[in-house]
Amino acid sequence: MRQVFKGKITWVDISAPTEEDINYLRKNYNFHPLIYKELEEPSQRSHTETYNDYLFLVVHFPSWNPKKKISSPWELDIILRKDVLVTVYYEQKSQMRQELFEKIYTKDFEKNYLNNTVKLFHFIIDDFIDFALREIAHIQEKINEVENMVFSGKQEQAIPKISYSKRDILNFRRISRYLRENLESLARRGPLLFGEESRVYFNDLAGDILKVDNLIENFKDTIESLENTNNSFITHRINALTKVYTIISFITWPSLLIISFYQMNVPNMPLTGSPNSFWAILIISFVPSGFIYLYLKKKKFL
Repeated sequence: MRQVFKGKITWVDISAPTEEDINYLRKNYNFHPLIYKELEEPSQRSHTETYNDYLFLVVHFPSWNPKKKISSPWELDIILRKDVLVTVYYEQKSQMRQELFEKIYTKDFEKNYLNNTVKLFHFIIDDFIDFALREIAHIQEKINEVENMVFSGKQEQAIPKISYSKRDILNFRRISRYLRENLESLARRGPLLFGEESRVYFNDLAGDILKVDNLIENFKDTIESLENTNNSFITHRINALTKVYTIISFITWPSLLIISFYQMNVPNMPLTGSPNSFWAILIISFVPSGFIYLYLKKKKFL
């Protein structure tokens, strides 16, 4: 689907590009042939290319997939020239794009934005970055849930939650890191083509994505700290259980040793043959264990 907005500048917005859409660009704009080739299908690589009087960008934004419960990238290709802005999406329906157009149709769009391509570009990218900040909220919710589990005695249940949260943070971080590099590169190259007055727009976008990057880094540090704390709790519990089992084994060892002697089927075993042999052997076997228990108690090992 193709939409064309015209004012002092032209904005061509294409979603799920077809051969007809690509031919429309070929017919109306003299861009490099390799760009048309790249617009035919999604690209896995984010990059920024500078041509004589325009820029070509391939950027990826993070988006939360509630079905797969994972953050995945979606691509936006941009051709930015002083008189025209081309945006290409590869998804027929995108929540980010729908929200963008809701803002466009509720604002005095032509007056405010169809007069400068850099300003329009800033408006679009800034809106998508804001959307990414809202998308990242689910990670904060997971971190809060993990924190409650760690400090409420549910350390074992917190382990898979921590793993899923780290996966989400890693995916979001990888996507936002490439986006940050693209926008920082654009902040250096953009003013050379569009004039010094455009620097403020490009720098603002670089600063906005830096906020996202810093936020995801804080999430990364937080979940790693919670993981270390959770591991400490589990290790402490294991050590406590190990101590208990060791003490029990040490206390009962003499009793088990004496009882095992009387399991040997040999004649003339001491204390055997009398009516009270069972009770006598039982008492004798537990006497050493009793002394060991009292000794450990006195030394405050128990």
